[in-house]
Amino acid sequence: MIVIKPHTACVNCVAFSPDGNLLASGSEDAYVRVWNPQQLHTGRPVWEVAADSPDAQDSPAAQDSPGSDHVFEFVLESCGVSHLQFTPDGRLLLTSGWQTHLRAWDAATGRPRWQVLKPRGYGGVGALAVSRDGRFVAFAGGWIGLPERVFVADVPTHTVLRSLPGHADACGVLAVGAEGFVSGGADKLVKFWTWGGQRNYHTLVLRGIVRGLAFSPDGRRLAAAGGKTVMVWAMDPPPHKKGRAKPGQCRHFRGHTGQVQTLEFSPDGATLASSAHDGTIRLWDVASGQQLRAFAPGVGRLHGLAFAPDGLTLAFGSTAGHVGLLDVAG
Repeated sequence: MIVIKPHTACVNCVAFSPDGNLLASGSEDAYVRVWNPQQLHTGRPVWEVAADSPDAQDSPAAQDSPGSDHVFEFVLESCGVSHLQFTPDGRLLLTSGWQTHLRAWDAATGRPRWQVLKPRGYGGVGALAVSRDGRFVAFAGGWIGLPERVFVADVPTHTVLRSLPGHADACGVLAVGAEGFVSGGADKLVKFWTWGGQRNYHTLVLRGIVRGLAFSPDGRRLAAAGGKTVMVWAMDPPPHKKGRAKPGQCRHFRGHTGQVQTLEFSPDGATLASSAHDGTIRLWDVASGQQLRAFAPGVGRLHGLAFAPDGLTLAFGSTAGHVGLLDVAG
């Protein structure tokens, strides 16, 4: 296990590039830092930006730090990064935050590429999700107690295409499946959408605020968390091959003693990882629902999770600002 503390606030999200050569971390301290996973122990990022600032895209390109050809930095007033994801081709890193922007950065250098302003600006952008073909990105956010819409933007032209009815309360998590995407809100609902539609075609009701959502890589299972319990549904194919797959039988994975924050399937779909405020990361056998292993890094409450593309390493973040790597091959 390798653990460093490069951030000064909660690490909301971590993500590997498609080739596994980069690891990104985004924090409430407003910084995005991109690492060579093999060099994480040095604490020296490949590049970093203060990504959530009203004027980030208007600032000059990041300047080289003294003595480095590879570290870039924006020092700007900012409000916190909520989510990030590499595009499937690995060229861009998309970020969202509590300002009202969705932003794209050159994944190799950290240079700003473009931004999308949230059409209804209050409440910031709390989550984003890129379609599997890299063409679309969904994003949403909002404030607790106020209704929130879900927006779909075109990645190549970085323009907003659709504004969807969304949730009766803030929306803080999105996940992409084989047929579209799902959104989870503080209204305790999980809603199913297609990339081209205007209305959700299915709704799940949870017992708590939806904080974790993940589809298996093959799209045959959906995992969600609205409290201490992880729920996994089989996605049943439509009868007579007409319509869309919808969640069927649900299994409950129990073991966490604190609120589950993030869920992530392994690349082969056989294992589900969960992180929680009880300070543990748990690995579950998806087929049986049995807990395989539990890790307690000893850094307090845990948040973001991401499997490396080879499935052998799991990255995580803590609410105290840690970023870590676990070897889960054994």
